[in-house]
Amino acid sequence: MLNTTHNCPQCGSLLPLNFRYSKLAVCGHCSSTLFLEDAAVRLAGKASVLAEMPSLLQLQVPFSYQGKTYTPVGHVRYRYQDGFWDEWWVLDGADGCWVSVDEGDFAFEIPRPDWIHPFPDIRTAQVGQTVKRLTQSWEITEKDLCTCEGVQGELPEHILPGERMGYLHLSGPESALVTLEYPFQGEPMAYEGRWVDPFEIRVTT
Repeated sequence: MLNTTHNCPQCGSLLPLNFRYSKLAVCGHCSSTLFLEDAAVRLAGKASVLAEMPSLLQLQVPFSYQGKTYTPVGHVRYRYQDGFWDEWWVLDGADGCWVSVDEGDFAFEIPRPDWIHPFPDIRTAQVGQTVKRLTQSWEITEKDLCTCEGVQGELPEHILPGERMGYLHLSGPESALVTLEYPFQGEPMAYEGRWVDPFEIRVTT
């Protein structure tokens, strides 16, 4: 992992960074949310505080899955009508991916910016609808709205507390998963991955 430092413009504390392409960081001292812009750091103007919840994953505590070791460096929590779920930005060496945790279900996903266009717009998508991308069929299994409750650590994109978005979950064969996000402000984004067995995740101490 890359380790560089910046100073928080709000309180002056050091901001050690683990990921070369981080776009957002939360100061561990004053909880200010900060935008990272090349060599500069800009105050986003919002404090981010997340209530502690029991979780297998913790910031900066490595875990292993199928022979690889990952380190969580960022954390986002989303609230939706049935509760909440957590997103963890984890590093495997210099590369990163998202780990979603929803009521004990775990999924690994990576960004797929070029995947958004073959899928239907959220305004016309319906749960149960089958969509084809190339030769693969996907079923829309969830459609909802959510709100970001807070962020911690560092992230590869700008996500602020209070931001709202619509989303779709699509399921494929052998636990394959696609998540489509439609922010109220900003461009839609696609993520592709797979549901995994949480009992195969081992926290390393």
